[in-house]
Amino acid sequence: MKKYLLLSILLLFTLRGIAGDGSKHEVDLLLDKAKELNAAAKTSLQFESAIKALNLANEDKYDEGIAKAHFWVADAMLNIGLYKEAFKHLEGVQTTDYFMDEIEMQAETHRLKGKGYLKLKLFRQAIQEFHLQLSDARALKGDSQKKSYLKAFGNLTTVFDRLNKPDSVFKYIQLRLAGLAGLDEKENVLLYIGVYDDLGDFYTKKGDFTKAELNLKKSLALIEKYKAPVFYNTYTFLGNLEQEKGNYKKALTLFEVGLANMEKVGLWDAVARKCKFLAYYCRYYKLRGKWTADEYDMAYTWGKDSLDNKNKEVMDAVMSQLVKSKEKESAKKISKSITAALIALVLLVVASTFFIWRSRRNRKILVQKEDALQETESINKELTEQIGENKFNNLIELAKSNNPEFLTLFTELYPQFIQTLKTFDPKMRSTELEFCAMAFLNFSTKNISEYTYVTIRAVQVRKNRLRKKLEIPSDADFNNWMRGLGDDLLSRGF
Repeated sequence: MKKYLLLSILLLFTLRGIAGDGSKHEVDLLLDKAKELNAAAKTSLQFESAIKALNLANEDKYDEGIAKAHFWVADAMLNIGLYKEAFKHLEGVQTTDYFMDEIEMQAETHRLKGKGYLKLKLFRQAIQEFHLQLSDARALKGDSQKKSYLKAFGNLTTVFDRLNKPDSVFKYIQLRLAGLAGLDEKENVLLYIGVYDDLGDFYTKKGDFTKAELNLKKSLALIEKYKAPVFYNTYTFLGNLEQEKGNYKKALTLFEVGLANMEKVGLWDAVARKCKFLAYYCRYYKLRGKWTADEYDMAYTWGKDSLDNKNKEVMDAVMSQLVKSKEKESAKKISKSITAALIALVLLVVASTFFIWRSRRNRKILVQKEDALQETESINKELTEQIGENKFNNLIELAKSNNPEFLTLFTELYPQFIQTLKTFDPKMRSTELEFCAMAFLNFSTKNISEYTYVTIRAVQVRKNRLRKKLEIPSDADFNNWMRGLGDDLLSRGF
């Protein structure tokens, strides 16, 4: 009987493990696809792939997949202007263990939050997030660190340009120039072009046309050398330079080259705005006659209407996916509940049969051992109290030194407490069990932070996550709840 029960349980968990590995692989494929779609600027498809990955990762409790899926969903929502939902998903990233353990994910999350604040013109908050990104990047190594620095410096260049602070703009451009040293030019050509573009724009605004032209020519040389597909900024800045020099016809030609590249890349929002600008430009400087300005006006109106339709299509697709994901989630919850109930019923029947048989068998053995146990009870009690006191003192010292043996000894002293915690989540990690054990021993947030070498913020995040997992009321003291769980076990004789 015992053999059959163990085989049944083993088979159940083996099947679940195989299914879990398959789901994780599928999640990883969907996330890779979302990343590729992001590079191709296909926002609605990126969202669709990322939300599918998120649903699968949540089902399998795949922590890394949950973090990355939240990230790519947030990125897609920022691009279509759903800022509130985007920030909710960024909060979702920050509640995962993967976020707590991976510095690069922390840096990228701060970058994305900064990007969101920049779009909302909340410049102070954007600057704060980009500085947090820089702080995290210090812990990275090699090219990963350099690229994270360059992204942050590039975004800060944009922020301070919007704030009309040229000294800060120049500072971050110089930091980007220094950061490019050692990076492969071909692989990172857009980073190189971006720096020279911004430097050319800076000198144009300053009135130093020689230096402006020198840097923009460096961009043109790189565009030609590597056949860079995106170069509209370079031609826009060249047009601005010629305009400042009074060469309005030449400037118009350069602006039009930039416009053509915008259309090829598919930046329809920028295309519409550029057409409106060129209509005004042609009228103001009386270039090519009235018909040219009228054509650009018509192009602007058409482009704006087309853009509104495209944004509506993207928005509809996103909202459709949100509704579908919620419907699927509800259906899966019902299906999983039925399956779980059937499995529980089968296991209950098997377990009941086994325990009845074992109870009858052990009853005879217990009667035989009872007399012998009574004879040694008084001696063992005295000895246990003495040993228990020594072990408890040792337990405290292990906790303070962050010794990995702490959980082993705690489990020995309070086995039922650990088992009860696992009834909430059988897959509860050892780090979570250690955290709950420290709370049971009434260590403060500051103590736990000090003994485990993490920040107080990290301890608070872990507490909040465990509150949700263990369904601890928000008005209940975390440590008191843990000790109350222990007291309840003692009152029931455990």
